[in-house]
Amino acid sequence: MDFFFKPQGIAVVGATPNRKKGGNSIVRNLIIGYRGDVYPVNPNYPEVEGLACHASVGAIGRPVDLAIVFVPAAQVPAAVRDCAASGVKGVIIETGGFAEIGADGRRVQEELVAIARETGIRIWGPNCMGLVDAVNRHVFSFMDPSYLTAGLTPGNVSLVVQSGMLSAGFLVDIMSNGIMGISKVCSVGNKIDVNECDLLPYLLDDPDTAAVGMYLESLPEARRFAELCRGSTKPVVVLKSGKTRKGAEAAMSHTASLAANHRVVEGVLAQTGVHEAQDFKQMMDMCRSLAAYPKKPSGPGRIAVLTFSGGAGIVGADFLEAHGLSVADLSKQCRDELGRLYPSWMPVGNPVDVWPAIERHLGTDVDVYGSSMRSLLADPGVDGVLMLVMAGSARIRMDLKDLAGLSHRSGKPVFIWLLGRRDAVFSVFDEARQYGIPVFQELSRAVECMAAVFRNRADGHGPGMAPPEPKVVEIGHNGPGPMDEQEAKDLLRTAGIPVVEEVQAQNLDECMAAARRLGFPVALKGMAPGVTHKTERGLVRLNIEDPDTLVRAYESLTTVMDGRGDVCVQRQLPRSVEIIAGMFRDPQFGTCVMVGLGGVMAEAFRDVAFAVAPLTHAEALGLIGRIRGRSLLDGFRGMPAVDRDELADIIVKVGALGAGNERIAEIDINPLMATENGLVAVDGVVVLS
Repeated sequence: MDFFFKPQGIAVVGATPNRKKGGNSIVRNLIIGYRGDVYPVNPNYPEVEGLACHASVGAIGRPVDLAIVFVPAAQVPAAVRDCAASGVKGVIIETGGFAEIGADGRRVQEELVAIARETGIRIWGPNCMGLVDAVNRHVFSFMDPSYLTAGLTPGNVSLVVQSGMLSAGFLVDIMSNGIMGISKVCSVGNKIDVNECDLLPYLLDDPDTAAVGMYLESLPEARRFAELCRGSTKPVVVLKSGKTRKGAEAAMSHTASLAANHRVVEGVLAQTGVHEAQDFKQMMDMCRSLAAYPKKPSGPGRIAVLTFSGGAGIVGADFLEAHGLSVADLSKQCRDELGRLYPSWMPVGNPVDVWPAIERHLGTDVDVYGSSMRSLLADPGVDGVLMLVMAGSARIRMDLKDLAGLSHRSGKPVFIWLLGRRDAVFSVFDEARQYGIPVFQELSRAVECMAAVFRNRADGHGPGMAPPEPKVVEIGHNGPGPMDEQEAKDLLRTAGIPVVEEVQAQNLDECMAAARRLGFPVALKGMAPGVTHKTERGLVRLNIEDPDTLVRAYESLTTVMDGRGDVCVQRQLPRSVEIIAGMFRDPQFGTCVMVGLGGVMAEAFRDVAFAVAPLTHAEALGLIGRIRGRSLLDGFRGMPAVDRDELADIIVKVGALGAGNERIAEIDINPLMATENGLVAVDGVVVLS
């Protein structure tokens, strides 16, 4: 990607002396910041902005790494062919009018794809705003040069934005408000060649980038994207739109029917350590917070609230608890040190309300905020500080440089919620950005972003955390569709998944003998051919305590099946939480797994979480932790607790089984139940493609 980011010579195809046109803006932007050679290309003009203008790229006669193309869509293929023939390595096509406008534009776009495959030239776009590198002052875009007079503020956040005008909006907003600095903004448009999977590795290796934010409308290489995020050592924030499109179709199992596209995307992002944003400002706020503190703090998230207002401190504490952080218990030494600042009548607690201390020390050189911050950050029971400040007050002193030094030396993040006079607030924002301290005007957003820092890059991510090898098994000659349940369960046993003890009975005598051998109580299931959801079809009879009840249950089942199909006799398991675990093939991500609350609750509450497979044991534990009703797994009203490590092991095995056998389209274990001897699969469906 160096020929895009650090090109040796740039041609501008479609350059013009008309300052109202984008082709002129591109040239002027290059003149302002780019230090290499710029070659305007347009057969209609002898020069543009004082530079000699060439009839074609081939007529330049000098090496050109990059061409920025800004001509009507119909002329773009010829321009790209000229570039390829002239040895240009990459083109950024900023023109619109391709697949986004319909069939005519799609034909031109397909021609560009063919040219790229034929010649090897890399194509960025089309229909994009190009590239802006604030650190190196490279603006490879048609955005209005007047915006640059406000100054591109260099920073350590890089963005990949699929929408062209949205990327321009981000830049204008950032430059106007001064809240954060930017390393690079990559507007990729229709992504016919270069996409996020090409740009993310470059940005992860870029020394000027500490965090990456992405707005994506599509994931053309979803599996590759997941693997890149999984191995990332830098925080990645993604805002994904278009999540409501229908995912798996014609599903024959609960697993696949529950796998709406957006649920899978959310699950994979969480699995691979990506922070998912829900709107644009949130994405930017999370990016700047994670860029300030790109490494996960060592503590679990015990926070001290340092505030000028007792009421604000209470609200801040509420937000901390809501976002999974906790209000720290201060050590005796910390409380004693803070107590020396306070008037004698004021008790020390957390939130730390310093206003009485500020009043006490008016007219002195005592820095109440600074002294309090030193004590709090030195407390081994404090992992970070949420600081609530009013800007513009003559009574409140705050040395941001000193605070930043204390924070970064201790490895404990400091987040500031700020309110006050507009000019004073803007001044604090600007200074805090220089020192790498995140500042917010919304208290809830400050806490939300602080929580993101504490959950950054959880265990199980990063290099060296490889999942197990896929499990290849012998499937036999079964045709497409659901396997016979007994064969399906044998397949699960082969993969190391525990299955309930059961016997297949062809008549009442065999059924009675099986029940006596297994021991009452038992459960009966009608094995009607082709039926996968037996409860919904009335093919399950539970808690059969004696032979007379068994006879009635058997006759009832055979009536429902119209005499076609056997009856399965299972040992009746004691009451416990029911879990669903499964595997399916997602159109974007390929082999995926799912876990959640099972039994009839699977469809009723849809409390399930998803991940790509194969996956690591740590990722499986994280998957279990994303179930909303996960507390039920810890034992509920006398039911046995679920061993999460055992459940994670089963999920890993299900994923390895699916990853190793392409003929398996879906696996559905529902329910998976906890017993005193561990987890056991009561019912299992395997669907073959």
